Amino acid sequence: MALRIFQALPAYFGGKRRLLASIFRHVPSPSEAPVFIDAFLGGGSVSLYAKARGYQVRCNDVAERSVIVGRALIENDRYTLEYDDLVRLFMWTEGPGYAEKCLAPDVFPTRHARFLDAALANARKLEGPKRWLAFLLVVKYALGLRPMGNWGAKTIIHQMEDGDYEAMNPNYVKDVFARKIPYHPIGLANKIRESINRGVFANGQENSVHQGDVFEFLAGVEGDVAYFDPPYASTQSYERSSRPLDELLTGAPVDVSPNPFSTESPEKILPKLFEAAAHIPLWIISYGNKAIDLNGLIDLVRKHRPNVTGEEIHHVHCTGLASVESRQKNRELLVVGREK
Repeated sequence: MALRIFQALPAYFGGKRRLLASIFRHVPSPSEAPVFIDAFLGGGSVSLYAKARGYQVRCNDVAERSVIVGRALIENDRYTLEYDDLVRLFMWTEGPGYAEKCLAPDVFPTRHARFLDAALANARKLEGPKRWLAFLLVVKYALGLRPMGNWGAKTIIHQMEDGDYEAMNPNYVKDVFARKIPYHPIGLANKIRESINRGVFANGQENSVHQGDVFEFLAGVEGDVAYFDPPYASTQSYERSSRPLDELLTGAPVDVSPNPFSTESPEKILPKLFEAAAHIPLWIISYGNKAIDLNGLIDLVRKHRPNVTGEEIHHVHCTGLASVESRQKNRELLVVGREK
């Protein structure tokens, strides 16, 4: 089941699918700790896995792209996208939208941008889970057009626009055709629809998604386990790297504000998280090693919790784009803080 449900998720960088076994090794069973709090929903893999394990999931994120995942797959437990729903997303809308006018052909090929505009316009007319499922399809569709999720690559998109496959990187040509990009958009869209439906299931719990400030969320939520996977200090912010996707969803240019988790030191920003979550018995923290090492993170958590353990895991955060040096040095820090 686990492998199938993850097919529903967007391919965001920073996802924790390969680390789930390590993370949940420290989480008591749902009978012992029934409420699992995911403070930074992100790509959704941790929350979706917790839902599959039977926890009541309460998750949060400030980004619309992440909340879409939560509304479609964490809160929703029975609605799916049918083929008829997909056909309605193709219904004509008046004039070109933001994607066709402002994001084609540098970010998306024009005919795909035209579909994204129509799909978003029609998705906004829907209500309830179907609306969020349709938005998730748009997100996954947009990501599927990008080479290795790299929003900066323009040459390949121009080659796709012109059908100039002979000039394209041979490794990417095979992937382009496998994902049905050269064909009518409905082929790619239907493939994505089927993958999203694999992530819809009930777990007997009332799961919830919150969109807002993480400190306010933590201070007001009750639960047994809190999982923290904030943006890592001294790394590119998700707001900057995902800007074209956020503009697509907003339908307008987006100002990129500095993210304090990316710009401030872990010694300054992480204690604010721990203070907001002081009432939650068990903490599990995922963090990168660029701005702090394992001992430093353990010492930081130990100022707030008496019982702290940690491990360092070799983990490449951006597999497709990481340099040889980055692959060698990247480590995921996993620290557990207990009340007693």
